[in-house]
Amino acid sequence: MDSPLSFQIKCSVCLSDFTDPVTLTCEHYFCRKCITGHMQASLGPTACPECNKPYSKDDLKSSRLLRNITSTVREHLSARRKADNTENPESKNVREPLKPSEAELVCSEHDEKLKLFCDTDQKLVCVICRDGDKHKGHMFKPLKEAAEINKGEVKTALGFLAKENRQMDYMIQQQTTLITKTEEKSKTLLAQISAQFEEMHQFLRQKEDEVKKQLQKQENKITEFMQKNRSVIDRRFMESKGKEFLLQSGLKIEQLDLFLQWWNEKGFPVIEGMKNKGSVTPEVIKYTSKVKDLTVVPDTFFLGLCETHLQFFVWKEMLGSIKPVPGILTLKNPGDSYLKVSPGGTRIRQADRMSALYKDFNPGTVSVENFKSGQHYWEVEVGEKPDWTVGIMMGEVNLKTKSAESEIQLHLKHNEGFVLSCDGRDTPLSTRDKPRKIGLYLDCERKQISFYNADNMSRMAQRNYSSKQPCCVSLVPGLYLKGENSDSLNVCIYGANTTKL
Repeated sequence: MDSPLSFQIKCSVCLSDFTDPVTLTCEHYFCRKCITGHMQASLGPTACPECNKPYSKDDLKSSRLLRNITSTVREHLSARRKADNTENPESKNVREPLKPSEAELVCSEHDEKLKLFCDTDQKLVCVICRDGDKHKGHMFKPLKEAAEINKGEVKTALGFLAKENRQMDYMIQQQTTLITKTEEKSKTLLAQISAQFEEMHQFLRQKEDEVKKQLQKQENKITEFMQKNRSVIDRRFMESKGKEFLLQSGLKIEQLDLFLQWWNEKGFPVIEGMKNKGSVTPEVIKYTSKVKDLTVVPDTFFLGLCETHLQFFVWKEMLGSIKPVPGILTLKNPGDSYLKVSPGGTRIRQADRMSALYKDFNPGTVSVENFKSGQHYWEVEVGEKPDWTVGIMMGEVNLKTKSAESEIQLHLKHNEGFVLSCDGRDTPLSTRDKPRKIGLYLDCERKQISFYNADNMSRMAQRNYSSKQPCCVSLVPGLYLKGENSDSLNVCIYGANTTKL
């Protein structure tokens, strides 16, 4: 068993006794070959295997003191082993069996000691093997020399592995941290999504209660009026029915004297009360109608939008409580006679033309606002236009040449289809959809631009950019096409009215 003292003279890289020890500025010690191999194996800046403090080749200083200490400790341990053997004479007569690492190896073919190392075949050989045909022309080294060379190579490889293993261990820690961060972010987003849906659910429940109360109130109001009208009709009906029964009972009296007595007491007053007092000709008897001024109140129960367009009506109200909504943009007016920008800066189109001159002239503009941080989303109404361009420009923009430091734009080219243009390089997009609205999403934190079909919120294209300059939105209304493409591009502003061109 090694003495605790022996561990003090061992290199932490090769775990063997120091050979030509050197020290670094951080006062850690290594074999010269070990630390040199570690330095050569490093992919980047070299760092001390013990404390990770950076070092260079000039920082390696020979340590004569440690070399002397190593030699002294070795001698001390050797003398101590001899003293132990002297104190126990019986141990001299009892020879311990050689450990496998201490036994001399013998050539299995010639039964000779393996005293040479074939550098060509990288294996131990005996002197007879050296002179045989199998090793003809090969290079040989003494065992000590070969062991030192190969041990140095092992130390170099070990240093390389130690460096890489530390890097991979650090990467594992980083990845573990990012996994935890992602899981925590997912939980946060899950709670955020639940809270936002709960807010919408609460709004809808509240709106449902309001509409139901409005319905009940309308029902009570209408039915109350109908009930009053029916009471009037009921009262008149009962009065008229009583008169009808009275007159029928008079006709059933057969005795003339009794009938005339009934007539005097009951029949005549009732019939006189029924006659129209304004009749000018007594010969023509007219009766006053009790039905003429009566009406049946019709079914007027109707809630307007809440009955026929309830979902749209509620959605419009909900939009006012939703945050964020697509952002507001103000378009620059470049002062081009062939381009018209609305007074509010939310609509743009090509001006009407009296001739076919400059038919391929296709001017555009950009937003007044610039964006360098955060996430932003806008929607642009393109309608049925056959040609238009929506995108992002980075850096200083030249509206005359429609150029900037960098640009990513989505084109609908007349008779060609959709094309994604990145700094002048066009990529056709295979999509059959032709949305009426285009969603534009700018993520400045991830430097990413996405285009959406805003009709169904499906993503059409996505690209990353590397520019560090501020971004602005670019709109081009497209070729005039003899007036067939004269409709405007409209920045959608939810909850507000825009001015038409």
